[in-house]
Amino acid sequence: MIKYLFVRILESCNAGCWFCGFAHSRDKFRLSTDEFKNILDEADLAGVEYIRFTGGETLLHRELTEFVRMCKKKGIKTSIITNGFLLEKKIIELYEAGLDQVTVSIDEVEHVHDEIRKLPNLFDRATRGIKKAKELGVKVRVNTVCGPHNYKSMPILQDIFTELGVTYWELSALKLDSKIEYEADGDIEKVISSIYDDSGNKSKLIPYGKKWCGNTEQEQKEYFEQSIPPRPSDKCHMVNLVRYYDAKNRNLYVCSLLAHRGLEQKYYRSFSDDERFSLTDKQTSLISEYFYHNGPSVCTGCSSTAAGCSDEYNKNNNFYEWMY
Repeated sequence: MIKYLFVRILESCNAGCWFCGFAHSRDKFRLSTDEFKNILDEADLAGVEYIRFTGGETLLHRELTEFVRMCKKKGIKTSIITNGFLLEKKIIELYEAGLDQVTVSIDEVEHVHDEIRKLPNLFDRATRGIKKAKELGVKVRVNTVCGPHNYKSMPILQDIFTELGVTYWELSALKLDSKIEYEADGDIEKVISSIYDDSGNKSKLIPYGKKWCGNTEQEQKEYFEQSIPPRPSDKCHMVNLVRYYDAKNRNLYVCSLLAHRGLEQKYYRSFSDDERFSLTDKQTSLISEYFYHNGPSVCTGCSSTAAGCSDEYNKNNNFYEWMY
C-alpha cells in the first residue's frame, strides 16, 4: 500500500544551491487548488497516509496553507520540505491549518551555509523557524546533504540539531553526475565515529537510516571509489510505499529520489493533459516491480534514509509513524 505521496507544487526557489537544479529558479508554475483536489482525491482512494509538499521552495506557494487544510479534512498527515528562510513567518498559519511535520534543509554552520545556498541570513532564519515550530508542537526533521565540502562540520551540526530538539536528521550523500573526491587525510573515519556513536550521550541526535557513506566496508568502498551512495541491502521496499508526483510535467515516480536522476521515460509514468491522474495504474505498478527487484543493483540515487527504511521494513515488515 502507498503510504507517502510527495507532491512537487512549484519549481521556483529563492536559494541558489550549486548542487540543485532549481537554484534561483524563477519558474512561474504553481499547482492550482483545483488540480490539487484531484490529486488529493486519488491519494485518499489509494490509502495514502502522508503527503509531503516539495519544490522548489514550498513556502513561496501562496496556496500551501490551503493544501495543508484540505489534507487535514481528509485525515491525511502533512509535511513540507523547505530551506527555512520564510519558516518563522509562515509556521503559525501552517500549524493552525494542521501541518504535522516540517523538514528543513541545512548543510553547514551559520554563514557557510548561507554561502552554499546563496541566501544571506538563511541559517539564522531557518533555526529560528525550527525553534518556533518546536514551540507549536510541529515535528521537525532536518535534511543535510553531506560531501567533501562540509563533512567535517557534521559533528558541529549534530550538536546544534540536538540542542534545537530536532526529531529526525537525514544525513545523505552528495550525488553528482561526476566523481566525488574526498581528501585522504584520515578525518573521515573520525567524523563517522563521532556522528554515529551515542554511547557517551544518549540524548545525542543520531542520523536516521544508514550512514551517509554506507554501513559496510563494501558500501563505503562503492561510495568513496565510485560515488555510489548506500542502497537497500535486498529488495527496495520504498518503491511500494512511496510515490513522487511532479505536478508541472505530470510525471509520477515510484520513489522520491528517482525524480531527480534524469531517467528514461520508461522508468516513470507520464500523464498526458487529457489523462486522469492515478497512483495505482498498471504501468506504474510494473515500474515499481522493476525497481523493487533491481533498484538495489542499478539505482545510484538512493539516500541513507530510504536505504535504511527499506532494510528496516525488510527486517520486521513494520511501518511506524514518520518512518520515511
